Amino acid sequence: MLELKEFIANANKLFTLADICLQINSLVSDPNRSIDDIGQLVSHDPALAFRVLKLANSALYSHTNNIKTIEQALMKIGTDELCNIAMATSAALVFKGVGQHRINLHDYWLHSVYSAMLAKDIYQHYTKKKQGELFVAGLLHNIGLLVVLERLPYFALSLADVVGREKKALQFEIRTLGFSFSEVSSGLLKYWGIGDELVEIIANQHLLNNQAEYQQQSLSLNCAIALADNLMNDTPEQPIDKIINQSTMEKLNMSNEQMQSLVEQCTQSALSIVKLING
Repeated sequence: MLELKEFIANANKLFTLADICLQINSLVSDPNRSIDDIGQLVSHDPALAFRVLKLANSALYSHTNNIKTIEQALMKIGTDELCNIAMATSAALVFKGVGQHRINLHDYWLHSVYSAMLAKDIYQHYTKKKQGELFVAGLLHNIGLLVVLERLPYFALSLADVVGREKKALQFEIRTLGFSFSEVSSGLLKYWGIGDELVEIIANQHLLNNQAEYQQQSLSLNCAIALADNLMNDTPEQPIDKIINQSTMEKLNMSNEQMQSLVEQCTQSALSIVKLING
């Protein structure tokens, strides 16, 4: 069996977050930060600024339009939201092309975007609070799969084993590798140092720890992943009550109709978001 700590440490040498991403994270954590500081930092990386502006004008923020500068984006969607989408796009680019000879990367990222958009929307509906970190968590919740595919070329695995209605149980990963893909995902993010909250949300995406500090966020992500799995199948989608049990829906204070509405909004724009995320 592989040793998780060593596996992640070696992965950290292979997948390194861009300096600007770490600088953004540092500014987000600084109580003395200013809007100008963040705007200048993002603007110094033209490729990142381009993607951030595209996302700010996308269906992620349907109330916005015609945002032409980072300063306008900061004013309309807010500092935290801008930093989160900058973080998400920067981190996703680290893995661009990884696993392309092993799995269908378009479907992998489509599932990740479904998870990201739904986690963000479910949490906002559930708590009446905005938290862009849920978008980052959804987008990166399964990067551990890409790490495993890159580092273990002999490991036989299809995307259908991990994504979709027929995916294998979590115990398959643990029994085969000695750890789960989610543990690799959260462990690598911890190495990157981009926030304890994000690490904990992803670590508890399977709701194995009911005492987790960020239980509301993890519940939102868990439901979003289940819905994304349902969307990835060629066969007709299952109704909401077959995907998320009634007690969970009551916790979320949502009806099946409300959840279905979020799913429909997500599917209308997910493909365009995949293109923007991957550049």
